[in-house]
Amino acid sequence: MNLLKTKIIKATFFTSLLIIGFAQLSSASEPFVKKIRIKGNTLIDAQLLREHFDLGNGLKMNPFIMDLAARELRSVYRFHGHPMVDSHSMLKVKNGTLTLKVDEQKEYRHGAARAELAVYKLDWDFNMKTTEQQKEEAIRKLVKGYRKIKINEEVVISYLVGNQRTRIEEIQSQKKKVMREKIATAVKNYREKNIADAKEEAQRIVEMRKRVQIAASKKELEAEEHKVMEYGEITPFERNAY
Repeated sequence: MNLLKTKIIKATFFTSLLIIGFAQLSSASEPFVKKIRIKGNTLIDAQLLREHFDLGNGLKMNPFIMDLAARELRSVYRFHGHPMVDSHSMLKVKNGTLTLKVDEQKEYRHGAARAELAVYKLDWDFNMKTTEQQKEEAIRKLVKGYRKIKINEEVVISYLVGNQRTRIEEIQSQKKKVMREKIATAVKNYREKNIADAKEEAQRIVEMRKRVQIAASKKELEAEEHKVMEYGEITPFERNAY
């Protein structure tokens, strides 16, 4: 039954690519892809993937078709019980080969891949001789537990991130407040210094004017005294007249 479903999915995918490919034949700038290479796969039989993504004589691919192939690869992983696997196209064709990169990290952390490793290791280490049905049941239960753990981790991370964001905002707000206070203080000091300098300059000008006025008055007095001595003094001729 699974084999039949796999063949149906493969036929559907290949037909879709052919239809889209023929619709794109007029574009000469699109690369011609002869085969698809899967990079990073450890969970599915490599031969099965090669057969599933067999392009026959090949076809031209644009970024949309490349993304379609990556989505199809994710569908294959989901079909085989690995929904947490992500994949994307490298968007570059080298020697007629398109590379699809697989990321299985989440599956090995919270998915069936981790559960399978745990169950088979336990069976091997303790020679438990469990049946395939028992192993599958254990794997299903473990996956459920892993997903609960994942949800809990997401809740905790969300809470911590929220607190951290709030703390960062508080720190930034405090820094902005301190900066505003420093700027206000600097502006105030600058204005006060300008006012003080202006007052000092005004006082200096007033004192300079006073000194100039005093000097001018002193010169006038000296000039008047000189005139009194020059015109008010009695000469010997004038004294003899009396």
